[in-house]
Amino acid sequence: MYKRKPVDVILQNNIDGTIIPLKLRIKGEDGEQYECKVIGYIDLSGQGARTFADGVYVSNRNLVYKCKLQVEDKEKVVNLYHIPSISAWFITV
Repeated sequence: MYKRKPVDVILQNNIDGTIIPLKLRIKGEDGEQYECKVIGYIDLSGQGARTFADGVYVSNRNLVYKCKLQVEDKEKVVNLYHIPSISAWFITV
């Protein structure tokens, strides 16, 4: 079972309206904040309503990115979701 984990996100808003995730700040199990650099991403937004493998349902209004993160000298791939109705970002773990 996947668990939603809220994250702080630093974004780049481009002149053409696109949004690029640059960094995530994630709270660890120990309560400490970890900053993770986004070293690659794929924009999965605007592809219609669907449910991802982690059980998250999205519509065309949601922003969704598959991000490759640099976490303490390791690479990790996560899906990053934005819920516009509450203006919140989260990943699933």
